[in-house]
Amino acid sequence: MLSAHQIEEYKTNGFLVVRDLVDSHTIDHLLKTLKRHPPLDGVVPGKYPAPGRYTLATQCLGDPDLALIAEHPTIIEIAKALLEDDPVLTAFVMYDRTPGGPPIPMHHDYKRWRPVGSSMNWLFAIVPLDDFDENKGQLFVAPGSHRLERVVDTGEPVLNVHAAIRPSEDSFVDPELRRGDLCIMNMHCWHKAARNSSTESRRGFFSKYAGRHYPPATGYYQYNEASYQALSDSSKTLLAVHSDLPMEGVRLLLQNQDRFLTVEGELPLGPTYHERAIPDWDLGNFVAATHAVAREQLKLETPWLSYIDDLEEDQSLTRVYGYEMNANGFPVPHQGEWLTVDDIRDRNNGDTDMTKAIQKWLDPTIRRGKAVTQAQARVDQFAY
Repeated sequence: MLSAHQIEEYKTNGFLVVRDLVDSHTIDHLLKTLKRHPPLDGVVPGKYPAPGRYTLATQCLGDPDLALIAEHPTIIEIAKALLEDDPVLTAFVMYDRTPGGPPIPMHHDYKRWRPVGSSMNWLFAIVPLDDFDENKGQLFVAPGSHRLERVVDTGEPVLNVHAAIRPSEDSFVDPELRRGDLCIMNMHCWHKAARNSSTESRRGFFSKYAGRHYPPATGYYQYNEASYQALSDSSKTLLAVHSDLPMEGVRLLLQNQDRFLTVEGELPLGPTYHERAIPDWDLGNFVAATHAVAREQLKLETPWLSYIDDLEEDQSLTRVYGYEMNANGFPVPHQGEWLTVDDIRDRNNGDTDMTKAIQKWLDPTIRRGKAVTQAQARVDQFAY
């Protein structure tokens, strides 16, 4: 699907443009469909269509007429080649910058507090529905700004990322994106957008795909059952998590060498809540709720957590996070009991959801990052 030269271009520059990937008929069909879906999912000031940037994101995948772009076979094949892994759809977003909508300053989108940004291997798939030109507002990118040497394996069960290196203003280029093009952009690549000076909206789909072996550190955004059903049978594997059940619980898996902390035979459990220190549509970060469980039940707090799995318990979902302790903690006894996997298996006469979560946590083929709370990220998301 991609040539060796295109793959090398992506690795070197952090982005790649494929011209005229989506035909004009499909673009027209998408624009017609969007008339049924006002972009009101974002947290923005003003009232649509007043000047601004508006978002259609939460469950719009449930419309099969929109889902067709999320499962576009060529986009999926390109994402698979560049991720070097099977792609999972972590976000399906249409941005509408209305006439007079302001510019967006330079930034990158690896974010430890967001379900759409905390995987260690993900990319954008940007499909403009209009020309991103001087009138409607260009999307500028900084070639080479993704700086992959910042990703470090220190031997922990998670990968670490050093603080981003801000590129200079004069390093940005205009890839001259036009209606129907595809721009693939690395998660660490810096970009910015110009003001919409035209009298028409500037729209585009900004889908995000992560490698299947690189789950978001916060956990996935939870798509509903309608979104799953809207995908064709061959594309349903694009969703790692889909359910109409509420996410009501969090559990904490604490590892100390070959032992895991249990309280009354279970992983510590508590209720979820949405932190809302940095409001956005992509709910799913329950690190703050898990920290509350650790403080109240165990009298400890971890600097970060990493997502393991979602369990179905009592007609609701429970999100499980993990953390491996080191030898630097003060050697005071912890409330609960430290057990090996075999201990847990023996006490329960076989495998349970707990042992399966431990096995997933220990799986060396799954590469995780660090998730922090929104409050931590407001200080410095790279400090932990």
